Amino acid sequence: MSKKIWYSQPLSVIWETYNKSNKNGSLSPQEFISERINPLMITATPSTQRQTQSEIFISDMFYADTQKEFLHLFFIDKSLRDFLKGLTIKDFDGLMQTIIENGIDLPFCYRNNFGFISKNKKNEKVFDFGIHIPYENKYKGYAFRFIHHPTDKELLFVWDTGSNFGFINVEEYKNYINDNSEDAKLVTEYFQLAVNTIIYMNTFPDCVVDGVPHNIKEEYSKTITITDKINDIIDTDSKRTVSPHFRRAYFKRLTSDYFTHKKGQTILIKETMVKGKAKTIYTADNLEIMEE
Repeated sequence: MSKKIWYSQPLSVIWETYNKSNKNGSLSPQEFISERINPLMITATPSTQRQTQSEIFISDMFYADTQKEFLHLFFIDKSLRDFLKGLTIKDFDGLMQTIIENGIDLPFCYRNNFGFISKNKKNEKVFDFGIHIPYENKYKGYAFRFIHHPTDKELLFVWDTGSNFGFINVEEYKNYINDNSEDAKLVTEYFQLAVNTIIYMNTFPDCVVDGVPHNIKEEYSKTITITDKINDIIDTDSKRTVSPHFRRAYFKRLTSDYFTHKKGQTILIKETMVKGKAKTIYTADNLEIMEE
């Protein structure tokens, strides 16, 4: 008999809160959100505004989930999560454009500004999704949202992992990646996992299968497997001379006209030694002989 599999659940905390508040089945998601958010907005102060806005964004994701507009992604292997969250984003502008292009239009979206509600004249782009990780605690699921405001060309990133939530302007990632604090490291990992998951799906569509593992009954979901295909890009600038260096793997959007048929696509640049040879050095079990 195969081992029973279980997954972490995105938005598990807010779903539990809703289910406890709705034991008699009479509380609609909209009513629950109003009861949850209105007190926070009324009592909001300059020091609590960011947390209040984060709660609003999380409630938006929860509502999308109740409407089956929240995409659930089931990773087959934990190792894929670890790989994607560790990939530094180098082609920043290209990957952000890919995310915007893959977002969902929300016409006449209302934007909450700490109690003041304004109606946008242009459509917003929103990308909501959650990641389920196998054999992890229920409360360790990831919920992510990207929001693009065409009026100010702002792209926001929202995360909720149950115990940690918040939002940043995606440009702030460039500051977080150079910050060695624990909070900055977490936000950096969340952002890289979210971005690289979208790019991974775009780069390796054959590894994304509609439906969920083991016939779990979820309609708007996909299963993601690890690809065996690793693509590399041809270095056409032969006159450029660089010193030998190690290059980590990263995703890149092809923008040059040189790529006639692949322009606009994303590829994975595999980790390699550039302009040199490499060897991996492992630690020996008997280092003491070096001291003799």
